[in-house]
Amino acid sequence: MKKTIKIILVLAPLITVFAVAYFRSNWTDKELKKNGKTTIGRIDSIERLPKWSIIYLSYYINNKKYVFSQDDLGTGITKDDLLKFYEVRYLPSSPEIIRGGYSKQITDTTAILKAGFLREEIANMVNVSD
Repeated sequence: MKKTIKIILVLAPLITVFAVAYFRSNWTDKELKKNGKTTIGRIDSIERLPKWSIIYLSYYINNKKYVFSQDDLGTGITKDDLLKFYEVRYLPSSPEIIRGGYSKQITDTTAILKAGFLREEIANMVNVSD
């Protein structure tokens, strides 16, 4: 009986944490589809870990620079994508919450400048692709 109670006391918080994370992620995805805005983000770096990698993406909203990190599972991002620009969706009420759309690379210099990036940041894009 005591062993069962100990197991429940250990598993209950873990299950709760995973359930909250799952529902929050689903809520965020729905909110992004419903109320999300689009901007342009740049892949700044990829940190390689033993079993996965972390992508670091920068973007501007209202002239403020944000940096977002996420695991690369399912993104298809490789080192060849470094310093390239992609469309991202964010919540106006929480601009630090985004989802990257890595299927379409943005190469329009005017659109990238309007998104808040500096000419020097775009020049890096040209140097990498050559």
